[in-house]
Amino acid sequence: MMQTTQIRQKLHECVDNSEEKLLKLMLALAKEYNEDEDLEFEFTAEDIKVLDERRAKRLSGESSLHSWQEAKDIITGKKPM
Repeated sequence: MMQTTQIRQKLHECVDNSEEKLLKLMLALAKEYNEDEDLEFEFTAEDIKVLDERRAKRLSGESSLHSWQEAKDIITGKKPM
């Protein structure tokens, strides 16, 4: 695994040789990462109510889970819901 100094060096090389589009993406990513306030999320009382209702349905057997393959098949129309 690369050390932090090696990662920084590689990133500097990428920045030095990148096109404007990639540089803008990297800048946007860095800005988002550094904005701590945006990383915090709180559920509202309504969100918690909905999650509790879904959990109760799941535990009672009223709803079920799908495997990743089943979900992809449903989304792509290969399998009915």
